[in-house]
Amino acid sequence: MYRSLAAGSFGMNNEVIVTCAVTGAGDTIGKHPGVPVTPEQVASAAIEAAKAGAAIAHIHVRDPKTGKGSHDLALFRETVDRIRSSGTDTAGRISRLVLRRCDSLAV
Repeated sequence: MYRSLAAGSFGMNNEVIVTCAVTGAGDTIGKHPGVPVTPEQVASAAIEAAKAGAAIAHIHVRDPKTGKGSHDLALFRETVDRIRSSGTDTAGRISRLVLRRCDSLAV
C-alpha cells in the first residue's frame, strides 16, 4: 500500500523551484550582521542567489540608515534596476508586488 503512494508513482514531477529570501523578514539585522541592507547589498545578494541556482529572489528593502524595513519606492526601484541590469535569470522573476511598486514610480 505505501509503495503505491510513494512520490513519483503517480507521475509526479519531482523537480523543485528554489526561492531565496535574501533579507528575511522582520528584524533580521538584529539576528545576523550579514543581512543585506542597502539596495546594492540586497541586489548583490539576489544576484549571488541566482548564480547559485535560485529561480526566484524574494526581496524586501530596508532603510540604509536604520536597517529597518521600508516601503520607499526609490529603494525598490534602485534594487530592482541593479538586479535587472545584472543579466541574471532571476531578474525576470522578482515578486510581482515588488515590480508593481517599482513600475508605479513611472506614473
